[in-house]
Amino acid sequence: MDQAPLRLPIRLLPRKGHQIGLILFFGFFLGFSIFWMGGASGILDLDNGAIHIPPPGGWAASAFALFGLPFAVIGLCGICGALLRMLPNSPYYHLEVGAEGLLIRSLFKQTRHAWRDLPAFETLERRRRTKNGTRISWYTVAMEGAPLEPGMERGASHQREVVRIDADLYGAKNGEQDARDLAAWFNQLRDLARDKQLSANEMVQVPEGFAGNAITVAALPPSAGTERTPTVVRR
Repeated sequence: MDQAPLRLPIRLLPRKGHQIGLILFFGFFLGFSIFWMGGASGILDLDNGAIHIPPPGGWAASAFALFGLPFAVIGLCGICGALLRMLPNSPYYHLEVGAEGLLIRSLFKQTRHAWRDLPAFETLERRRRTKNGTRISWYTVAMEGAPLEPGMERGASHQREVVRIDADLYGAKNGEQDARDLAAWFNQLRDLARDKQLSANEMVQVPEGFAGNAITVAALPPSAGTERTPTVVRR
């Protein structure tokens, strides 16, 4: 179903279904770590299902249980990160699309990229072997030529990633299609911006796969008589 045009700047929010899956995964990770540390330290009696304080010297004898602490921290951080992404309007994690360029916001930093400085966007396929087979991930990337590194043959091509976006984090669960749609949309906005045809409060059509996770954060109303035909993206 099509989405009504939204006014720039537009904020793409992380998909909540994806975050719920992460909470369940890291919750199991955290619970298992705590259970293992409790049993290894002697606090939890796995045979009788009782909890008790170890006798003097028991902590030193079971110090290896602390090796489970880093895994518990990983689980806790994973849950906290997913919860922060699910906050209303996701102030700590989002992708903001404006007339001037992109703003990528994470918990501890934000990065701005101006349309005029960005190369064209394309899709990137990454294959990773796991014990369950080959896992394929798709990204929307902007890449530019870079100087050759030591050891590379003369005449060889070398590219550097300027931006990499996990499109499926904001899209409609189909990683390849999300990456293609986001690249096409960004290229269209980039071309309009470079031709000075993209205003600060422009009404644009968000690709269908991202419409459910998009909100407008524009504060200024459009000036009278400056309405323009919405920029429509069709795939």
